[in-house]
Amino acid sequence: MQRKACAAFLAAIVTLALAFGSCKRGQSKLTPVVVNQAFEHLLYIALYVAKDKGFFEQQGLDVRIETGGGDAQAFSALTSESAQFAQGDPAFVAIANEKGWDGRVVAMAVDRAAVWAVTFDKSIKSFTDPIGFKGKTVATYPDPNTAYVIQKQLDEKARLVVGKDTRILQVPFGTELSTLQNKQADIAQTIEPNVSQVELQGGVVAFSYPDAYGPLAFTGVMTSKKLVDENPQVVQRFVTAYEHALQFIQTDFNGTLDIAKKRLPNLAPNVVQAALKRLIESGCIPKHAAVNAESWRKLLQIRVDVHDLKEIPTKQLFDNTFAESAATEK
Repeated sequence: MQRKACAAFLAAIVTLALAFGSCKRGQSKLTPVVVNQAFEHLLYIALYVAKDKGFFEQQGLDVRIETGGGDAQAFSALTSESAQFAQGDPAFVAIANEKGWDGRVVAMAVDRAAVWAVTFDKSIKSFTDPIGFKGKTVATYPDPNTAYVIQKQLDEKARLVVGKDTRILQVPFGTELSTLQNKQADIAQTIEPNVSQVELQGGVVAFSYPDAYGPLAFTGVMTSKKLVDENPQVVQRFVTAYEHALQFIQTDFNGTLDIAKKRLPNLAPNVVQAALKRLIESGCIPKHAAVNAESWRKLLQIRVDVHDLKEIPTKQLFDNTFAESAATEK
């Protein structure tokens, strides 16, 4: 009897060992990768879809998402090699290039200036021509933020003299809506989900910057040229998963919404739904991962205008080979 019990015990041990070994082998197939995002934000929905829908795992990657707390911090994680990828302002690749660091933008996460002008002033009707800013004070994020630069350029396009025909009020991030409440500004630039919250509170969208400004490289996925050269398979797998996520967003709104709600549990579900819908329909969330050359050129010109860049670089700092390969994959 003891012999049978011992045999059964040994068999159980062998079974557990085999199962554990099989599990370890399965885990070893996944390549660990770190991506550092500037913020936890609805704009980054493609990254969360790629993670939560298992697109990264399908590509053999075990991706850990870390949050830097800003574009500079996320990019610093990339240049220090504590992360293989960074998601944030892609202009940092061009700025770092002038300082001797070689990197590439390998996917586009946001391809529009994802800000809108909102107001609670019932006398202000929605407009599409920037001449509508005449006589208005507009709250924006501080110079050299892209939102400020775009506002200034649109004013100039409408031949409005800033300080005379219109006024730009520069305010810290997160305080823009308070300028409407205390009457410091007539109109405020803001991002989602603030835009949808304003609408639900009775305000209106006075002006759409994504519609007026068109394609603009607002947020990208960046990596080092070193990784591109030494381990292109990892870059390809990451970008392929990202491409699949972008395609999923375009074809399964409800599935995308479920992920957005889980990622942003503190927001009301109707706000998340309205915000996500606007980001997709406005083109802010691109249909594919490839970098639009015109979007990239416009971003670089903005950075030259605000003196972050000395000149538009002659080197090609985005690499679409991975995105183009991913887009053709069945």
